[in-house]
Amino acid sequence: SIIAAMELDEVTRRREEFNKIGLEAVRQGKVAAVLLAGGMGTRLGSDEPKCMYDIGLTHPVYIMERLVSNLMDVVNEAGGIFVPFFIMTSDKNHDKTVSFMKKMNYFGYDPSMVFFFKQEMAPAADYNGKVYMETKSRISTSPNGNGGWFLSIKRAGLIDKVHELGIEWLNTF
Repeated sequence: SIIAAMELDEVTRRREEFNKIGLEAVRQGKVAAVLLAGGMGTRLGSDEPKCMYDIGLTHPVYIMERLVSNLMDVVNEAGGIFVPFFIMTSDKNHDKTVSFMKKMNYFGYDPSMVFFFKQEMAPAADYNGKVYMETKSRISTSPNGNGGWFLSIKRAGLIDKVHELGIEWLNTF
């Protein structure tokens, strides 16, 4: 069978309709946001979690701050209804990400609607399937990739929270 898809021009043409449907789903508590924030800012020249990277030109503006600001636009447009915000971290950045969010007062987001979970780790291997060793007795691991986010949120017990809250749609970014 063929999976139907819309082309960009149809999405653009029906933008107002889709916006109305989406905001209604937010107001009914059927939508949550899932941020895949397990990465470090290495490619940006930082040893800190990517979400802590300052992108401001004239004053500090953090990547996480902009993401929360975008989410707050939806909250405000939906009449103050906060969207549950699930944030996937990793073993490498979990503590720093959680501490940063607390220090920054969640950038104005309702902390009771923020849920952190760690990305699962997988054995690291080369393209020939040879497993890398961290030490002689320990296999090297790395994050299981963006494709593993659902397994990670499930193993963290947060799918139960999704069902408890009546969420039907997970906007993953």
